[in-house]
Amino acid sequence: MSTPLLSAKDRTAAVVVLLAQATTPQERATVKRVALQARFLWRCAPCRKNQFLTTEACGCGAERPQGLA
Repeated sequence: MSTPLLSAKDRTAAVVVLLAQATTPQERATVKRVALQARFLWRCAPCRKNQFLTTEACGCGAERPQGLA
């Protein structure tokens, strides 16, 4: 049985909820690390800032990598 893929909006919403529930810096770091590994976030290569999937480009100007949507 396969599970349907979540949209970028749904994955972003899930990360937002998890980050809102995290109460310590360690919990937030863990959520971010897992979200990056699960491709629920993307990391800007030039500046290394984490971005939500609904973000098309980083504030530094780098575009979201291809294949993440």
